[in-house]
Amino acid sequence: MKEYLPIATAILAAGFFFGEVHKAAANVYASQLKITNPDDSPFDGNFSDGTGAKISFFLNDTANVVTIIVRDAADGGLVTQIDGGAMSSGLNSVEWDGTGAEAGRQYTYEITAQQPTASATDWTVFFDSDDIEIFTRGVAVVKDMTSHMFGLIYAPNTGGDAPQVGKGITIYNPDGSFHDPFLVAADINDGGTVDWGGGSDVMYGAVFDNLDRFYVSAIQFGEIRRLDQDHSIRAVITGLTNPKGLYLEGEGEALTIYVAADNKIWRGNIGTADSMNAVGMELLAQFSGFFPHQINLDDEGSLYVSLRTTNLLGSDGKGIRKYDITGTLPVTDDDALWFLGEEKTFIANDLVFDRGSDGNSAVDDILYFVTRAGEDRNEDGIWRVDDINSFFPDVVRIITEDDLYFFSDSNVQARATFDFDAAGNIIFMENANEHLFFISPPSLAGTNSFTTMSPDTFMVDAAVSVSDPSEALLPNSYRLEQNYPNPFNPSTSIKFHLKKAEPVSILVYDLKGRLIKTLIDREDRAEGAHTVEWDGTDNFGQRVASGRYVYTLEFEEFRQSRVMTLSK
Repeated sequence: MKEYLPIATAILAAGFFFGEVHKAAANVYASQLKITNPDDSPFDGNFSDGTGAKISFFLNDTANVVTIIVRDAADGGLVTQIDGGAMSSGLNSVEWDGTGAEAGRQYTYEITAQQPTASATDWTVFFDSDDIEIFTRGVAVVKDMTSHMFGLIYAPNTGGDAPQVGKGITIYNPDGSFHDPFLVAADINDGGTVDWGGGSDVMYGAVFDNLDRFYVSAIQFGEIRRLDQDHSIRAVITGLTNPKGLYLEGEGEALTIYVAADNKIWRGNIGTADSMNAVGMELLAQFSGFFPHQINLDDEGSLYVSLRTTNLLGSDGKGIRKYDITGTLPVTDDDALWFLGEEKTFIANDLVFDRGSDGNSAVDDILYFVTRAGEDRNEDGIWRVDDINSFFPDVVRIITEDDLYFFSDSNVQARATFDFDAAGNIIFMENANEHLFFISPPSLAGTNSFTTMSPDTFMVDAAVSVSDPSEALLPNSYRLEQNYPNPFNPSTSIKFHLKKAEPVSILVYDLKGRLIKTLIDREDRAEGAHTVEWDGTDNFGQRVASGRYVYTLEFEEFRQSRVMTLSK
C-alpha cells in the first residue's frame, strides 16, 4: 500500500532533522493500546466497585517519561493525566481509578513516550535480537494508528532451526519479541494447512492494504496470497511466473496492486474482489537481460525497480532504475529516467520511501535501499538516494555492516529486508546472521517524543467522581485546545495559547500523515490566546471528505496535536 509515515512521525516528534533527509525524529513510541479491568478481562465501565481500569501498551524502547491522558471523546476535554514515569521496552501498564470520569460518557486516551535523542548526526542501532534463526523475505509494519494491529511487525519466513520459527507468516511485537500467536498461516510441514512450496526461497515481499490485510508472493505457485485479520490465507492473484516484489495503492474499489514477476512488472485493479487472474492485469514494464525484484512508487507515481541478473533471490545485482509510467506502456530497459549501476548499488534488494509530509509531491521523498556488496567488500548496509528528482542521483550509506555486527567477516544477505515503523525507525531483518534490528534516525533535538492515540473510545457506566482537573493539569504556557464544535460541519474553530510571541504553524493532516491544509505557516503571533478557523477545505480549495483529521500546533521544538471529526 502507498504508506505515508504516520501523522505522529511528521508532527508529534520533538524535533525535525532538517538539513539531511529523514523527516522523523521520534524513536520511542507506544502501540497496542488497550483498556481492560485490572484482571485483564474486558473493561466493564464500572469505577464504583473500586476495581479501576488498566491501560496497557507496548513500548518499542525505554522511555524516561511516559504520560497517559484520558479525554472526553465528545469535546477532547482533559479528564485526567497519569504520570507513568520511566518505563522499559515491552509490555507496560498503568491503573486509573476513574478520577474525573462521569457516568454515561464516552472517553478516549493517548500515551506520550519521551526519551533523549541518541544522536544528532548518525542513525543508531538501539535493538538487536541476536540470532533468532530467521529466513525472512520481506517485512512490513502496521503504521495506521486507528488499527488494533498498530505497531505489529509482519514478516514471511521460510524456515529456521529454532522450534518456534518455521515456514509461514511471523508476527513480532513492537519491542521485537514474538507476538502471540507468532507463526500463522503455517506450512503443512510445520503443522499448518498451507502449502508454501519446497526450499527457503518460496515467499517474497510484504505489504499491507488499508484493511490491514497482508500480501506476499508465493513464488513457486505463481500466486499473490493475502493473510486476512483472522489469519486465514487466500490466493488473490493467480497465473503469474516467479512473482516477487509487491506494491499497493488506493483502497476500496480503487485498490491497485503492482507485481514484479519474471522479467515483467504487472498492474491490476483488484478493488474489493477477493481474487483475479494475471491475464486481466496490465503489463507495466518488460526487461531484457535482467529481472525486477523489489518495486516501489513515489508520491507522484514514478516507478522504482531493483534489478537482478536472474529470478533467484540471491542472484547478482543489476542496479536500481526509475521509470515514468504515465505514458506509453510497457516501459523497457532504455526508458529509465535515471539508473544507478551495480557499482553503486551492488546487490540491491528492498526499496523503501520516507515520503515526507506532502503526499502529493515527490520533492520531499527519499528513497532507501539495502544492499549486499560481497564477502570481501565493506559496502554492505542501508543506503539512501540523495535526490530522486535529479537526472544524476547519488547514494549515501547510513548503516554499515560494522554498525550491525562487531566481529570480522560480517555481512548483509542479498535477501535482507526492512521497513519504517510509525516513529520513523528502520525495522531491519538481516538474514545472513539472522538478526532483527531497530535503527533510530538522527535528530538535532535533545529529546524525541511520540503521542499515540487509542483506536477506540470506551463508555463509563459508573463513576467515582466528577472532578475537573483540566486547568491544573494542562500546561499553563503553551496549549492547543480541542476544536469547537466537534464533530463539525461545515467549519470549526481552533484555539491555542502562547506563553510568548512565536512564529507558529497550524497544520491539518489526514490519518495517513498527508498534509491537507496549512492554516498558519510560521506566522508571528503575540503572547496569549488565538483562534483560527478551518472551513473543511484542502490547500486547493476543495472540500475534504468526512472523517477524522489531526491538527497540530508547531514552533521550534514544540509540537501538540489533537483529533477532530468532520461530519457531513
